[in-house]
Amino acid sequence: MEPTQVFSVYQVKALEYLIAVGYLFLFVPFWRYVQGPAALAPQRAPVRRRAQAAGWFEVPDGLQFHPGHTWVRAASGLAMVGIDDFAQKLVGQVTALELPEVGTAVMQGEPALRIRADGMEPVDVLSPLDGEVVTVNPRVLKDPARANGDPYGDGWLFMLRPSRLASNARQLLAGPLARKWMEGVGEALDRRLSPELGALAQDGGVPVHGIARELAPEAPHRLAREFFLT
Repeated sequence: MEPTQVFSVYQVKALEYLIAVGYLFLFVPFWRYVQGPAALAPQRAPVRRRAQAAGWFEVPDGLQFHPGHTWVRAASGLAMVGIDDFAQKLVGQVTALELPEVGTAVMQGEPALRIRADGMEPVDVLSPLDGEVVTVNPRVLKDPARANGDPYGDGWLFMLRPSRLASNARQLLAGPLARKWMEGVGEALDRRLSPELGALAQDGGVPVHGIARELAPEAPHRLAREFFLT
């Protein structure tokens, strides 16, 4: 190969490099112009994510919520009990449930059931009411994942006959107060969020199931117990 040919090749490569660098220099200001001020302030992203925290977890009307993340639906002298949307998203896929036997007396604020989730040690959950267990949901015992798929409906856990409903109700939350409480729970969770968890989010930042394992992979059960007050 002649020296002039080698020189020509290097000239071509240098020209290609200069074109690429020039494209980058021109593209950055153009991209900022198209995106507007938001592109210049990426530090605002966590604020936007916190603003979404209240919408991460469903809080339906017609239910009363215990701060340990169980819910109550009272009617005709009985009360249906289940875990809330936050609880099932926190632990992830429920693989087994240990529910109180029929005839068992449970007390508000005391452990009444135990959740086993994939990749986690068992976690106790508090009873939202005082009373006597009158029935358990056989379908959720057979298929614990129902507690994930429909926590406020088909995934209910047990029913009890309340013994101090009026007194216990003072420790429960409903309506706007329940939503405000869940908003605070979402903000507490958001303060623990990491970029890694954000990569696992769905629909613009909604946490996926198994939040505890993502935030505390070494001991997710401890994080769950913290939020469940156990």
